[in-house]
Amino acid sequence: MQKKLLSCLLTAVLAGSLLAGCGSSSGNTSSTADSVPSENKTEAVSVEGGAQEQSDPADNTAINATGTVYDLGGLTLPICDPGSVTLTYMGNDTWCAGISYNDGTAVQKEIENRTGIHIEWDTYSSDVETVLQTRLASMEGLPDMVEIPPFDSNVGVDTYSSNGVLIPLNDLLEEYAPNIKALFEKYPALEAMCTSSDGNIYALAGWWGDINDYVPDYLYIRQDWLDNLGLEMPETVDELYDVLVAFKEQDANGNGNPKDEIPMATKNGIKQLYYLMTGFGYDTNSLWYTDDSGNVHYAAVEQPYKEMLAFLNKCYSEGLISDDLDGTLLTQNITEDKVGIVCHDPADNMASSDDLARTSNPDCDYEFMPVIQADKNGTARMTKRGLTWHYYGVTSACENPEAAVQWIDYVYASQDGLMLYNYGIEGMSYEYDESGEIRFTDLITNNETYTSAFSALRSIGAWPTYFINDSGEAFMKIFEGTKVETACKEAYGNMENPFPEMLGTAEESEIYTSIWPDLSTYLDEMFTAFVIGTQSLDNFDNYVETANSMGMQDIIDMKSAQYQRYQQIVGQ
Repeated sequence: MQKKLLSCLLTAVLAGSLLAGCGSSSGNTSSTADSVPSENKTEAVSVEGGAQEQSDPADNTAINATGTVYDLGGLTLPICDPGSVTLTYMGNDTWCAGISYNDGTAVQKEIENRTGIHIEWDTYSSDVETVLQTRLASMEGLPDMVEIPPFDSNVGVDTYSSNGVLIPLNDLLEEYAPNIKALFEKYPALEAMCTSSDGNIYALAGWWGDINDYVPDYLYIRQDWLDNLGLEMPETVDELYDVLVAFKEQDANGNGNPKDEIPMATKNGIKQLYYLMTGFGYDTNSLWYTDDSGNVHYAAVEQPYKEMLAFLNKCYSEGLISDDLDGTLLTQNITEDKVGIVCHDPADNMASSDDLARTSNPDCDYEFMPVIQADKNGTARMTKRGLTWHYYGVTSACENPEAAVQWIDYVYASQDGLMLYNYGIEGMSYEYDESGEIRFTDLITNNETYTSAFSALRSIGAWPTYFINDSGEAFMKIFEGTKVETACKEAYGNMENPFPEMLGTAEESEIYTSIWPDLSTYLDEMFTAFVIGTQSLDNFDNYVETANSMGMQDIIDMKSAQYQRYQQIVGQ
């Protein structure tokens, strides 16, 4: 990775000043500028125990750190006298098998060393929403900080702010969170999606706005199968069809059995095949979109969508699409060298799919596909993944919300916190080479237990599930020199922003919760029925009428109102 990538990460979140928290005066504010390249990092205590010579060193002797201390954005560390403040957090556990925040990780301990705040973790790897909803509904034993259910929508923010579980954060953010303020300035969309209709911020959204600039989520294909059959990468709907037929009929995997291939399969259910809508007149593969006049549309109830359904029905009826409708068997089928195209998966999963298939075929080579067009002159682009993922708030039970907000400011938005978040701990998970470039250690690149770099980093507490703010530059560093990096570079700057998911008013939340669950289930079920042929496309107009009778227009009107608020906040 070029130094520019690291420098971009290290200048991601900068800010002004912050009052010392918890009444402690033992910390010292880090001296920073508006641009802090890697060579201007400041040092606390090095891994070896000696101080390194750096430009413009800051006095961080009060920080009990085990590695480099980076830009604090005006935040003073430690936030309080070490161990004098304990906060509780409740939410999802790690995404790493065998590792739990409840047991502690190296990164969690390092955060405590630097901030002085001890966190009591109450996290779950299953039935998380049920546990959270039960606790929040009872309003007994509330944690200080919480991941807000339900996770598949943002209506929980209105629910739990209206009943007093969540407190407004505006004043606290203004006084104690310079790094979050800077993050909002850099990403107005984030502030918009954290702002409730009453103007208050009750929760912070997990932010994927940076990483999703880099990580395309579309289809990838067996390049080795194309090569075996002398085929070109498909770019149009017609070319895609021809490739699928060839995969099915011409022994693409070369095992002597011309009928065992699955030309195309989906990871997250057959409904994800809507990603191919760009081949039927749509500019992007987003169901929610706006036209040139700013009007909000939902593609799945429009006539051009019917053409895509007809194409998918044709493909399914000819055995070109897997009949594993929910994707349960995808991993097994990839491992058995059967799957030609995987629909709806981010670019980094090409590497893990290669690893799976190479147990059967050492020549496996999945490559990212260009966006399918209606014709060679098409200009459709893929849509970025969603900008946000889950919300996190401070509850009314928190007796020290000032400390909580400062801790959140550190882990969610400060440069120093994000280095721990994305790279782990210097000397443990990464080091600097003679050129000042970050290099992951063998713990990350040659871990016998956690063979992927992501899993290895998560095993020490990096890339967490709490207060998400994933870095695209760090992602690229993990996949440096691989085809994943190549695919991401090709997609960078060539993707459309997704439709914004705004927080609703109480009325909007009521509309959403009373209409959308049943309506979305109906839409999904009918998509599947049309594709597999249990429902004739002659009934498409009836399907649209039924969707409208179930409140489709009310949902579109709600989304339109939210989109207008979004435009007002981001200044467009």
